[in-house]
Amino acid sequence: MNAPSIIDRYLIREIGLTLLATALVLLAMVLSHRLAGYLSKAANGLLARDSIFVLVGLQAIYFLVMLIPLAFLLSVMLTLGRLYRDHEMTALAACGYGPLSVYRSVFLLAAPLALVTAGLSLFLVPLTMDLQFEALARARKEAEISMFTPGTFREVLNGRHVVYVGALDEHELRNVFVQSREPDGDLSVTTGEQGHQEIGEDGIRHIVLDHGYRYRGTPGQGDYEMLRFERASVRVDTTPPPPAWQHREALPTRLLLGSSQPLHIAELQMRLNSPIQVLIIALWAPLLARARPREGRYGRIVAAVLIYAINFNLVGVGESWLSHGIIGASLGLWWVHGLFLLFGLGLLFRHYAGGRGPRLFRPATWQTATA
Repeated sequence: MNAPSIIDRYLIREIGLTLLATALVLLAMVLSHRLAGYLSKAANGLLARDSIFVLVGLQAIYFLVMLIPLAFLLSVMLTLGRLYRDHEMTALAACGYGPLSVYRSVFLLAAPLALVTAGLSLFLVPLTMDLQFEALARARKEAEISMFTPGTFREVLNGRHVVYVGALDEHELRNVFVQSREPDGDLSVTTGEQGHQEIGEDGIRHIVLDHGYRYRGTPGQGDYEMLRFERASVRVDTTPPPPAWQHREALPTRLLLGSSQPLHIAELQMRLNSPIQVLIIALWAPLLARARPREGRYGRIVAAVLIYAINFNLVGVGESWLSHGIIGASLGLWWVHGLFLLFGLGLLFRHYAGGRGPRLFRPATWQTATA
């Protein structure tokens, strides 16, 4: 096999640098949104503050694998589109650098990128997701203690309860006051000499109070009910427990290969989705990027993003069908990849075999197609 030419290296460098910048920008946008969510949970006492940046860092690789196909698509569209508008492709065509040479440069970058993406998706992402679930469980556990500050009032459960803790002794709460809004409009006040926080089997957190009183009634009326109790429980967690299927993301790939469970099959094919997308995008993105000299700068980029959005949503539909056993593993997500492979081949035929453009193996006639 011949070594890459100077022009090959030039195109690979331009697309690669744009890919790196685009991936970093997209990753920063996604992680900033996730960071805002973690900060909100930490403010509500659902996560320990010290674990926020650890969780964000662990999710960076997971989101990076998801964003690589989109970043690759944008980098190809931006780089080749600029070369067409600046007439650089016309100059390259005059030097004998035709459509096949452009494809060679794109695939010289796409092939190793797909391999790296596959390695991350199949081996590194499950490891980081396992660490993330452990860190998340530990952060929730640590937040049990840090949720309440002695001597301050705190709203929990979307403002349904107002909790006051007089003192905090390690895991023990002392002199606890809880005011609650009941569904029927009444107010209730629950007090306890001491208590603690605990998480039930359903993953919901409660304050358990010992030796206290509970008062309930309508504001403005004097018919309050009083109840003395030895132990009472108040729910303070608004977050439902994570579904069990989410933990499939942390399963090693070797366990998914021989599994016949629909959830495991769907997870395996989702891990293969990004590498396959990179290769298919390398087929149709260079064709869509063939802008005319005076054509708008971002029109084709918007079209490419819309096509990618359709692909992304169809993958989501296929993953849902596969997870619920509606379709089998033989069909899986392959119908989505096949559909966009046909789309790429259709563009290829339209440009190079449909009479509207040069043949793929005739570099000398490239400039007639861009005129």
